[in-house]
Amino acid sequence: MVEVETIDPAVNRWQRVGGQEGGTVTSIAMASHSEGRRIFIGTMSGVFLSDDDGQTWRISNAQLTSPYIQAVAVSPDYNRDSNAFAGAVQGGVFKSFDGGETWNRLSFWGAIPNVVALALSPSYATDRIALLGTDGDGVYRTTNGGRSWNPSNVGLSGLSVQTLVVSSGFRNDQMVFAGLVNGGVCRSSDGGRTWEQLGGDDFGTATVQALALAPDFSADRTMLAATEERGLWVSKDAGRTWAQVAEIGDEAVNAVCISPAFAEDQTIVAGTGGQGVVVSTDGGETWETRTLEESYGSILTLALLPTEDATLLWAGTFLTGLLCSSDLGVTWEPRNTGITSQNWVTLALSPDFGTDRTMFAGGSGSGVHVSTDGGATWEARGEDLAELDIAGIAASPEYSADGVVLVATQAGLFRSADHGHTWDEAVEGFDLDDVRAVAFSSDFGSDRTAFAGGALGLTYRSADGGETWERLEHDFDGETVVALATGPNFAVDRAVFAGTIGQGAAAVHVSYDGGDSFERFVEHETNTPWVSLAIPAVYTDRERTWLFGTASQVFRPAARFEDVWSGSYPADAETAVLWIDATPTFADDTTVYAATSRGVFKSANGGAGWSEFNPNLRNRAVLRVAASPNYAEDHTVFAMALGGEIWRLVDDPATLRGEAIRPTDII
Repeated sequence: MVEVETIDPAVNRWQRVGGQEGGTVTSIAMASHSEGRRIFIGTMSGVFLSDDDGQTWRISNAQLTSPYIQAVAVSPDYNRDSNAFAGAVQGGVFKSFDGGETWNRLSFWGAIPNVVALALSPSYATDRIALLGTDGDGVYRTTNGGRSWNPSNVGLSGLSVQTLVVSSGFRNDQMVFAGLVNGGVCRSSDGGRTWEQLGGDDFGTATVQALALAPDFSADRTMLAATEERGLWVSKDAGRTWAQVAEIGDEAVNAVCISPAFAEDQTIVAGTGGQGVVVSTDGGETWETRTLEESYGSILTLALLPTEDATLLWAGTFLTGLLCSSDLGVTWEPRNTGITSQNWVTLALSPDFGTDRTMFAGGSGSGVHVSTDGGATWEARGEDLAELDIAGIAASPEYSADGVVLVATQAGLFRSADHGHTWDEAVEGFDLDDVRAVAFSSDFGSDRTAFAGGALGLTYRSADGGETWERLEHDFDGETVVALATGPNFAVDRAVFAGTIGQGAAAVHVSYDGGDSFERFVEHETNTPWVSLAIPAVYTDRERTWLFGTASQVFRPAARFEDVWSGSYPADAETAVLWIDATPTFADDTTVYAATSRGVFKSANGGAGWSEFNPNLRNRAVLRVAASPNYAEDHTVFAMALGGEIWRLVDDPATLRGEAIRPTDII
């Protein structure tokens, strides 16, 4: 397959529009090299890199199969080998050989662990030792740079490891320390092969969330342990004895770091659950609390990183991104330019986008966000929705006049009649909490019909714009309804489409009586939990052209056989097809776009064949794609990538070359 190329640089190239900057930052690491410094951060949408001391950031997700990065680490010999590691939940560990530009997932025997901590030997260049801390599988150890991993849990006081640190004198003392959930601190004196528990009388059953060792640990033996329920502890003898920091007491401490110039400045900083940071400049003898604005949220990770002029304190937070302080936490400055780490999973454009430039987005625990400048900037709308999981959003076809928006959440269905400024929960006739899909009739201006569905196969219809609802009789055999749409001529053919997921299959059901009854029309064997529907404007009760996407394929009716469907892979069997959208001009151009885990793909023949369509698209994990409602005039398509990045492309086929058509596979 040949990637589409453009001969006009003004079009057919993706441009990053913007997004809601910030998000959850879980880990920070810095590498020095001959040309300067590179900072790595792990987020819930992948890895971000900065080459200008954190002034700007860019995402680096190439070949990351899980975005939930919990730990990042760089080789002590980075200037020579450019090695970096990223540990992920639901993904294991990834290694980069080019300074984080691309990633390779490393192999494990058996199930892939959830990696939450990483530590490399200071002598990694020669001994190739690295260790992983996992949630539920203990510690893994490699002696060949990650080509193979072995469990290393003998003597460990638990299997949920939160943090790992390695002694600066590892070549001689072979010391490694692990912080565990409900297991305190364990120490290894043989390079991570076997373990013994420390601090049993002080915090032996506490959850240790972070550990820090002095840079010259082999000489001064100073270390700190941050716990979830027993505060902060200091040891001056490599963990044999401990003293609790009285100024913190038993408050939760999420993070701790020690200055790289600790021998001179004696600086330690800890991040607490509620106070902000506590700072010691005398090696832990005395402490000062420096509060953090409540709007910044909780600190998850800390790092003291040197520049030419000073040592800066960096803090990764829950939801609000990255903070930087040049005065050890007295004042803070957000450093989120280019960081979009939102948990958004759904995107909807206003039907009047050409004039109002309005978009809606939402996702896991994020509430509803609205942009009125084409995706460049965003604001949260609706306090009642702020922490809800948003599964679907739909704007009324009469949005400019009636301002009606429906939102599907795990806590019910919500409706706005003022363009998303205020929201009311649907109550009358609606009794489902876990709502997954919403849709408006294509003839909404006349019939005021809307649909909503979700768990247990429950689906509802409204005839008054979503103010009141009735439950439909059809229950889809209890399968979860995850997609809904009507045909473009709903007033005539009463066509309603419902995508469901059940045990081992995704299916699409069709109604020709406005939802009174449904027929299970087509299904595909898969455990994929999503279905996407694309009902082109050419669809009629005679010309039944429509498509659906699930797993790694897009399905369409076979041209010669009324009841036979063909499936095509936009990329390959390993690439998830997360969303599809047909252009409003499908009757003329038969164009369909697919959002996939490998970027955007385009079909110019109604889904029969596909071309990669990713020029300049740096974030290839694309969750949603949407053709502009004004596509006939602006030829614009939008993509929402992982983290909530919004990208825009003007599609001008006249300037393209190299489109490849992929044959279909009959199912």
